[in-house]
Amino acid sequence: MNFFTKYISQLLFIFCGLCGCLQAQEPQNTPLIDSLSTVYSQNVYNNPQVAKTAALHWLEQSRALEMDLQVARALYALGNLGNISGDYKSTITYTTEAINLLKFINLEKGLAACYNILASGYKHLGRYPEAMDSFIQCLNYAEKTDNKIQEANAYQNIATLYLFQKDYKKSAKNLDRAANLYREIGDDDGVLTTLFNYANILKEEGKYEQARKHYKTVLKYREKEGNKAVMAYVNINLAQMLVQEERCEEAVVALRKTLNLLEALQFNSDLVIVLNDLGLCESKLGHRRAAISAFERALKIGEDQALLPYNSEIYKNLAMLYEAEGNYKNALKFYQKGVLSREKQNSLDKEKYVANIQEGYETQLKETRIKLLEKEQKLSDTELQKAELTVKRQRLIRNALIAGFILVLTILVILRLSYVKRLRIQKELSLQQEKNAKQKISEMMKDHKLSVIERYQEGQDEERSRLAREIHDGIGSDLASIKIAFEHYTENHKDDPQTKRIAKAISNACLDVRSLSHQLHPLPFSKMGFTSFLSDFLNQVGKKSDIKIQTFFFPEEEIDQLSDEILADAYRIVQELINNILKHAEANHVDVQLTRHKDHLNIVINDDGKGFQNHKKNQGIGLRNIKERLQKVKGTLDIDSRPGHGTSITIDIPIN
Repeated sequence: MNFFTKYISQLLFIFCGLCGCLQAQEPQNTPLIDSLSTVYSQNVYNNPQVAKTAALHWLEQSRALEMDLQVARALYALGNLGNISGDYKSTITYTTEAINLLKFINLEKGLAACYNILASGYKHLGRYPEAMDSFIQCLNYAEKTDNKIQEANAYQNIATLYLFQKDYKKSAKNLDRAANLYREIGDDDGVLTTLFNYANILKEEGKYEQARKHYKTVLKYREKEGNKAVMAYVNINLAQMLVQEERCEEAVVALRKTLNLLEALQFNSDLVIVLNDLGLCESKLGHRRAAISAFERALKIGEDQALLPYNSEIYKNLAMLYEAEGNYKNALKFYQKGVLSREKQNSLDKEKYVANIQEGYETQLKETRIKLLEKEQKLSDTELQKAELTVKRQRLIRNALIAGFILVLTILVILRLSYVKRLRIQKELSLQQEKNAKQKISEMMKDHKLSVIERYQEGQDEERSRLAREIHDGIGSDLASIKIAFEHYTENHKDDPQTKRIAKAISNACLDVRSLSHQLHPLPFSKMGFTSFLSDFLNQVGKKSDIKIQTFFFPEEEIDQLSDEILADAYRIVQELINNILKHAEANHVDVQLTRHKDHLNIVINDDGKGFQNHKKNQGIGLRNIKERLQKVKGTLDIDSRPGHGTSITIDIPIN
């Protein structure tokens, strides 16, 4: 089961940073608005739901009174709350509205803080190009307004962005910048937050003891303050390090403690991370049902929050757990959901990246056009002033020369563009022809390989048929003659024990020869029933060995109605796998299951033998024959085996 963790690097912003910037601009504060602002500030880290209710009421009152700066403060408060609680979509929505409002009223103070929060929201949603653009905007406005706090916050957030991208050097460099700024302005809270992010870097690098020391230092101070939000994030990181060290029993205790704290704060996005880690630990401890319960709960929250990067991993973990339980239906369902989720996330990332590039290009093009228009306007004014000082004839000559030059230049540009377009079309045509040729060669090689495999298997079947006839008509006839002659010879000695033993041995030899002949070249299955024939073969194998073989055929009648070609392939595959188990597996019990589906025949064979390394390069002839037979009919083969844990082989043979 794949293990994943998301490193928590939440930066907690000082709400008064924006409020201080805007307070001096808004002298018409009402007592109710001041009261709501105070309620928000007191509860933002300890009781987010109370803080959100106060902020929404604050926004409503400010809009009713048409107090734009108070509206901006309330929008910022809601965006900051979304960033702390993990509702990053609301962070982007509210903060973008606050930025637009501040720009509309031409107030640069407060924009740095808004862009910082906006960038943090983009960062946690994985939209890194937009996050970096917003951080750069934050730095620009912080320098314009001489806002050292927001400048430090921006560098600290840029550090966490590089931490997500695993660029630890750049992350540490930006943290140093932030720490120096915090020390310069005497902000101990900012220095403490920087220490938390240094611990995140140490954790990411695997230096768990050093990281644990820094986390505990931060936790000690935040517990004194009663800051439950930061306490939750520190506990998440401490628990995750136990998970990474595979101290699963300790990790489960720490994760459950953190879970209670996050539930009280209603930090849903972080609940997904903790529940996922809890599921992984329970799985490693063998508590499969507890693991499934944790993953399904995380998945429900993750789907509500549209957390695609986590959903795909949770789907995958659930699929593997259900597969281990033998619940292949649920395993397949969650595996398909995981694939679709991953594809959707990749598609969204690609679309966002292309959109960003297109937007940047169009913006740059517009700016260039504006500059050209300004230059042309200035040039035009200058020419008009000069034209007033020159004679009409000179102006006409000059204009004629300019027109001629523009005409020639236009013709040259058109010819150049036509030539470049023609070259591009020729190049694309050449590449397409080369691609078609390679594809045709690949198809010819594939067809040739399949033809060789088919002829090889036809030769095998013909040789088996010849051997079966030789055994049946030769050895079988001889044994039958010997049996008749012996019975005739011993008519007067039928009660002799020695005679009975010899007669029984001859009968057994006749049966063995007949069975071997049928195994080498069985009669058409439509005449005898495939499932009966296969059951008889497996029963004989079980009697001759110490292995207990159990068979499951569903539905038997529909399996027996399949074509002889498909049943022959299925019989040869099962025969080869059973022979491999007898030779190599040292198994005591084997399950053989055949299930007919709408469009394919499913074969599953499990044994409790010694298993093997599935990735080993040198595979046996039997397994290679099976793969070639499946390649001919476009079937699939899946092998799940580990040393000491037996082997499970799943095969699908298309019916149509």
